[in-house]
Amino acid sequence: MGWFDSIEHQRWLSNEMQALLAHGQAAYAKTGFGFFDEAGQLDTSRPVDLVITARMTYAYSIGTLLGIPGCRRYCDHGIWALSHCFKDHEYGGWFDGIKHEITDQEASPWDESGTLKHQYGHAFVLLAAAAASVANRPGAFELLRDALENQEQHWFDHETGLVNEGYTRDWSSSVPTRTLNSLLHTIEAYLAAAEATTDAVLIARAERMLQFVSNQARLHSWRAPEYYTEHWRPRLAAKTDDAAQTEHLSSSLVGHDMQLVRLSMQMRGALRSLAKPQPEYLEQMAHGLFEAARQDGWRPDGQPGFAYSVDFDGKAVIATRYQWVACEAICATVSMRRAALDDGAGPGDVEAYSHCYRAWLDYLHDYMLLESGVLRRSLDENNNPTADDAPHCRPDIYHALQALLLPRLPLWPPFASAISRGLLDEPQQPPVDRHTWNVFKRQSAKH
Repeated sequence: MGWFDSIEHQRWLSNEMQALLAHGQAAYAKTGFGFFDEAGQLDTSRPVDLVITARMTYAYSIGTLLGIPGCRRYCDHGIWALSHCFKDHEYGGWFDGIKHEITDQEASPWDESGTLKHQYGHAFVLLAAAAASVANRPGAFELLRDALENQEQHWFDHETGLVNEGYTRDWSSSVPTRTLNSLLHTIEAYLAAAEATTDAVLIARAERMLQFVSNQARLHSWRAPEYYTEHWRPRLAAKTDDAAQTEHLSSSLVGHDMQLVRLSMQMRGALRSLAKPQPEYLEQMAHGLFEAARQDGWRPDGQPGFAYSVDFDGKAVIATRYQWVACEAICATVSMRRAALDDGAGPGDVEAYSHCYRAWLDYLHDYMLLESGVLRRSLDENNNPTADDAPHCRPDIYHALQALLLPRLPLWPPFASAISRGLLDEPQQPPVDRHTWNVFKRQSAKH
């Protein structure tokens, strides 16, 4: 019997997931959720962060749906913070970072940079609002409506079918760079929001974004470029005054490629639920990205763990082992295995994915897990602590939570909706349910 069929393994996943949620409560701040300090407590010397607050709200929405006592309080706090403290009541949208103090249910930006607005953070607001809406939490539907309207007004580009990157506070000036980071998290958020609202248009938009990434990754030996120009042309081998930035521009992030594997397989499930054909590129993209990331990223220098980034010849650029990359690799191999089984493969056909799952989860356990529910942020190429990795210093629990949950869920619907439908520990592909989609909702909308 393999791990996926083991009751004890399911219990281990559940116990670790519940421990994550318990330890994550330490990030609670008056105005949202913040960074952890070296002792694993709230770091008040750093801003209350939009991405962390949205991710934690998402995590506690999941916990609420799972029926874990105590999660509702933290989910509701996150919804309140996103709706009041982070909200720019003058210009709309959400601040990147705010202060810990609060006056009249409002907080001030941490500094001038905190007034900037980025799609990366706004995508997570949408993801959190969608999950909290599925959990039927107070204020979640209103937040979801606001986040969707904000996407329509400022972020989704109807001409390209992709998204804008960032703006100044009053939306008067935009950021010229485009990033895969913002795009892939938009895809994830649109899939979650589509299911939460039964709006099939969001599925179509996410699919168009995936097709763009597939085209780019195919041109670069299934290593997706990370940075793009304002017109979405890849920026490769660009030189800057910042050496670290130059490395980013000339590389592909292993964790993002793995994350795109999961999103590609989830998109196939979404289209299947709509009784629509699944384009061949989705499967080709998933296979291509997975194999390139596995071969390039895993044990690049003989030591266990994934390199953070590789160049377009597959050579490691930044060999640091980040916890989130291992978590996304686990989600990717689970997704590949599940998709193959859903397509009729037998147990022997997916043994390679099962082997990867065991090896990569063992790595997370043996090298990253400090105690139940507490994972390191990063290790160097020899799996020694990095200078910036204090024992308990981690940004949030989003990646690890999904890595512990996905083995127990189907590929579609998304995490929150799958749990709400009673599909936990029922990972087989659910039947077509096209009748639940409002496929005519936007027929008359002006684009």
